[in-house]
Amino acid sequence: MEIFTNLFFYIEYVFWFVFVFSIIVFIHEFGHYYVARLNNVKVDIFSIGFGPSLFNYIDKNNTKWQISVFPLGGYVKFAGEMYPEKAKAKKEKYYKDLFMNKSSLQKASVVLAGPIANFVLGIFLFIIIFIFFGKNHTSPIIGHIEIDSPADKAGLLKNDKILLMNGNKIKSFEDVYSSLDDSIFEVIEFKIKRENKEIDINVYPEKKLIKTFIGSSREINFMGFEPLFKPLVSKVIKGSPAFNAGMQNNDIIVQINSKKTDSIREVISIIKVNADKKLDFLIKRNEVFINLQIKPNLVLNENGEKKGVIGIQFASERKKVDLFSAVLESIQNFLIIIKKTLIAFVEIIFGKRDHCEVGGPILIAKVSNDMANQDLVSFISLIALISINLGLINLFPLPLLGGGHFFTYLYEFAQNKQVTKVFYKYFQSIGAFIIISLMFFSIFNDIYCRILN
Repeated sequence: MEIFTNLFFYIEYVFWFVFVFSIIVFIHEFGHYYVARLNNVKVDIFSIGFGPSLFNYIDKNNTKWQISVFPLGGYVKFAGEMYPEKAKAKKEKYYKDLFMNKSSLQKASVVLAGPIANFVLGIFLFIIIFIFFGKNHTSPIIGHIEIDSPADKAGLLKNDKILLMNGNKIKSFEDVYSSLDDSIFEVIEFKIKRENKEIDINVYPEKKLIKTFIGSSREINFMGFEPLFKPLVSKVIKGSPAFNAGMQNNDIIVQINSKKTDSIREVISIIKVNADKKLDFLIKRNEVFINLQIKPNLVLNENGEKKGVIGIQFASERKKVDLFSAVLESIQNFLIIIKKTLIAFVEIIFGKRDHCEVGGPILIAKVSNDMANQDLVSFISLIALISINLGLINLFPLPLLGGGHFFTYLYEFAQNKQVTKVFYKYFQSIGAFIIISLMFFSIFNDIYCRILN
């Protein structure tokens, strides 16, 4: 039975990797295809995956659309992508439709279209999230402070509302996380509101090395406080004690055994120490209060410690926005992702970040599976994030990548002449070597960081 469980586990990973990657690759390659057709470039093949074709269809323009055996990317093959044979010059119309016979700017627009399509997809998905689900908006109120933490030593208290951090206005706890993420600070100046009084407090954060969920190590500004997360249920696992008792999505847990529960932490702490004991829950559902009796299951955590669970997940607070605000927020998200990705790449190259932050198929599969099993917003956000990152990576000025081709064609435009066939051949060969090397590195890095480590 364990063998079948593990087999299903790996199949699920593979499925979500193929699903997510196929969507992103299709959009990327369709960007190339669409702009190529606008420039009257003949397209021979549009493929999702590599290797032999599993399914294919030939359209009226004689383009073969196919799904191939190995789902690790995809490609669009243009007619005359390499230098065309002179013999084809006799077929004047066909000759004009070859990719290499288009102007330098036309070729540059075709290769640039793929990354742009990825950027557009990422921004569009963020717009969908903000309009239909809202944006994360956790109130900047402290819900818990660890004993002897920097926040505790500085005098911060539960229910303090954070107004400013180092002079920057704080509207939500997401702003707090963003400020702490910028760099490692020696001191952080807080302005907080406590019982209608504004107070200035300096906190000296600890430099703490943590293990991230992707297997990398990272130094953070450890403060020792958490926001006041409201106990809003986002998902009830089928067959769990909560499910069997009648708990539903969007229920708010108000009390447990007559004890008021203002935060997720309070709910978890009560459930954790009451395994196999019946608990009386007071929940709020559509402005109606309902009593439920739930008996937490006894499970062992990763350290072998006993704890109670009832089979629920909590939702983050979200604030819906209008279309105009959604577009602005999406563009801002896009720019933040671009900035952070570029900084991360530079820091990894110079050894300032853990190499385990670099991921390949295993990382994408793991994160895709985790997000798919978490909630729809997380899953859509992941697709947007990967799409933007893929678009950015393709713009890197490396041979064989879109950026390498783009700058080659800009060089052709500046020099007013086509690069030689010999140069193009060696350029492609160098690119193939670099890309294959990076692929092997990402795969072995995945194995080391996500499996062996």
